[in-house]
Amino acid sequence: MPAIPFGTGSYRLRSLPLSAQRLVNCYLEQAPPQAKTFAAVIQGYGVRPYLTVGSGNARGAIVVNGVLYAVVGEVLYRITETGLATGLGDVPGTAYVDMAGDETHLMLVTSRLGYYWNGVSVQQITDPDFPGAEWVEELDGFFIIGAPVSGKFYLSSNRNPAEWDALDFSSAERYPDDLVGAIANLGELILFGRESFEIWTNTGNADFSFEQVGNGIGEIGILSRYAVAKAANVVIFVGHDGKVYQLNGYTPQIISIPGIEQIIEDSLDKTCFSMTWSEGGHKFVAFSFDSGTIVYDLSTQLWHERKSLGFERWRPLAILRCYDAWYVLDYYTNRIGILDAETFKEWDDVLWCSATAPPVTSENRRMIHQRLELVFEQGVGLSSGQGADPQVMLDWSDDGGRTWSAQRFRSMGKIGEYRRRTVWNQLGQARDRVYRYQISDPVRRTLILATTEAATGNY
Repeated sequence: MPAIPFGTGSYRLRSLPLSAQRLVNCYLEQAPPQAKTFAAVIQGYGVRPYLTVGSGNARGAIVVNGVLYAVVGEVLYRITETGLATGLGDVPGTAYVDMAGDETHLMLVTSRLGYYWNGVSVQQITDPDFPGAEWVEELDGFFIIGAPVSGKFYLSSNRNPAEWDALDFSSAERYPDDLVGAIANLGELILFGRESFEIWTNTGNADFSFEQVGNGIGEIGILSRYAVAKAANVVIFVGHDGKVYQLNGYTPQIISIPGIEQIIEDSLDKTCFSMTWSEGGHKFVAFSFDSGTIVYDLSTQLWHERKSLGFERWRPLAILRCYDAWYVLDYYTNRIGILDAETFKEWDDVLWCSATAPPVTSENRRMIHQRLELVFEQGVGLSSGQGADPQVMLDWSDDGGRTWSAQRFRSMGKIGEYRRRTVWNQLGQARDRVYRYQISDPVRRTLILATTEAATGNY
């Protein structure tokens, strides 16, 4: 009985017969030596409800000095580990809020306006030398902003986002494109233009503190302001050409694959938000577009997708590490949750998963599919309610993923049914078949092995 490798990642091309593989809300987990399979497919963590804050939608968040801050609606909140949200002041508007912080201040940028929290109140930056800002970063006590529609970036007074000097600016001049965004990493500032990047560092120069690193340049720009993240001191970004890159030193290396690049290319709105977090030893980087969320696993170097029920994309706007947990802001509401391995919902909503395997074929000969077995962690049913008898929904496509059969349901095992087998028999004939399973019950859904019995004809 040959095994079917469901956990090969998301590699779905426009020409579906070439590849229709997908992993949605699940990913590959390498198995230990001598296990019955080389790898398992496990579900992504759920989101445990934590706190509902104020009114309006979440607009941004940051962790500074071990404290979580979030802008919800038009208010900046400080949020404690016990779930106490204290309003600190007003941040007008509805647009996303970019934030940076030092030991005593937060700076907030939204709709090109600047605000700061000084430990007492939230104030708008009114210094006449403040040029307006598209983004903000902090490095060595300087708040660094990108001036609107220009190649210029400005420095605040050291550890004071309220004070600016009209002459305290420089330009990324090696290439003529405007600055789109930036990220601080390992004591360096990476400035991204539309078609290039430059790396600067603080040299303490009396005229302007930052200077360009001699060989820190590249002819790859960034797709949009927030399309850059860092994970384990590695910078990963979506390039202006629609490919995803990882900086190896100062050299950009492509880590995306054609199936992922086609998702990026097909997105109507090229603005995306990046997130980094960890689940069970896996370090992830996600890029969320309105039309979908793609996730790169640094552990396996494979891609998968995340998607919330009823939406094209995954709900989180931001994921931050604080108070020994990963806190999640809901893009669509004022809810904050916590990523949790033992939660199988997103807040109170259904968390579903779907895995589509590579095709089962034999030199384009017709195959008789006699039997398929999916070996899950059995007996995971709940004591009552939805999930008391958790179901696996199986369907298949015989035309390369263009159309799908009706779903056939099988049980994963009620609570304590550890010998339950999830088997489908007499599944018809096909020259090229793609299997897909989906699970929506709120239980653990680890796929350990998938096997098939199929006989090949001579026609």
